[in-house]
Amino acid sequence: MELTKLVATSRVQGKSADSKRLRKAGQIPAVYYGKGQEAVNVSVSAIDVRKVLAPGKRYTLLDLVIDGKEGNAAVIYNYQKDALTQEITHIDFLKIDDSTKVKVRVPVKLSGLPVGVKTQGGTYAQQNRYINLAATPANIPTAIEMDISEFPAPTTFYAKDLKLPEGVELACTPRVVIFNITAKRKSKEEAQG
Repeated sequence: MELTKLVATSRVQGKSADSKRLRKAGQIPAVYYGKGQEAVNVSVSAIDVRKVLAPGKRYTLLDLVIDGKEGNAAVIYNYQKDALTQEITHIDFLKIDDSTKVKVRVPVKLSGLPVGVKTQGGTYAQQNRYINLAATPANIPTAIEMDISEFPAPTTFYAKDLKLPEGVELACTPRVVIFNITAKRKSKEEAQG
């Protein structure tokens, strides 16, 4: 998976007034830390962060470009929001490396009209459009795609049933329902006949 560049500027850890000044200027105070490295205080553009945190991108892998220096692989580990405005007030960036598995949220894209709907009159519903996975940065898929046209009614398809790429494992409960196809309900006459 490609790293998304996010420009960051190093800053000196200061008083809360300094943080307020940064936020008024459209910047978010943050910290970048990880195994074998000292924490680095940085600030990032609030507009750029909104793009990174757009729906479905919560676990985007980032390259923090700190003071013009690339190669700082990170993921947003945590962030705090203002209770009233819901604006992000602080971010924790966690350093990642090529050998460390990262938990990510990946979209599940289903295609095809199931047999259970097309010929058996059932109904189909996708219960989860995202799935939590664990993988090293190089193995993270952009999406899990699946053709569901051969599934009959009734079917309940769980996360444990997904065919995951090599080096990728589930980071959620195996019984998370991805989709289900319910059988057509019988009318009273059919049930009694």
